[in-house]
Amino acid sequence: MKKLIYITSFLLFVAVSSATAQSYSTFSYSVGIPTSDLGDFISKTSWRGVTYDYRKLVQPNIGVGFTVGWNVFYEEKGSATYTIDNRSLTGKQWRYSNNFPLLVAADYYIKPGEDLNPFVGLGLGTLYTNRTTDMGIYRLERDAWSFAFQPEVGIKYSINYYAGLNLSLKYFYGLQAGDFNGDQSYLAFNIGYVFMGK
Repeated sequence: MKKLIYITSFLLFVAVSSATAQSYSTFSYSVGIPTSDLGDFISKTSWRGVTYDYRKLVQPNIGVGFTVGWNVFYEEKGSATYTIDNRSLTGKQWRYSNNFPLLVAADYYIKPGEDLNPFVGLGLGTLYTNRTTDMGIYRLERDAWSFAFQPEVGIKYSINYYAGLNLSLKYFYGLQAGDFNGDQSYLAFNIGYVFMGK
């Protein structure tokens, strides 16, 4: 966890120190829909998520930077017999999955300079997943850092020269790694406020 905090702090420092260049800093509320192995573990939509995106414009229609986020998935399972690591336990389960993407990213803006600016993007990096299952007095915890990529489509709307709104759909895909036998992936719908630096 300390490693994640250090990396995030460094990236925020980079964003602030690069504020003299034309840039977009976007703080978003994120709604996550689990898919694949994560969806098998927790099927419910997550209403608990945040994302921070920073892009520096290297061309009028190309921005490069990074994405960090946090999506929390939760589901309560009814009383039943569950098999975990060759052990069978009967009771209710409370399942949690905390997902922290940390990616370098680039966006391509289709209509640079216009108030309504659609874009597509791609991020590459890592996804840290911490998964816990609580059942009575027992807790099973698993975690892994996995290689991840994230395609994105979205639209930016400029309110004025310094601020705007952002709507986007991201698909975070973390490859199989560590304690997990399958990929950890989810769709994220984001609505955010954009600070435009100069």
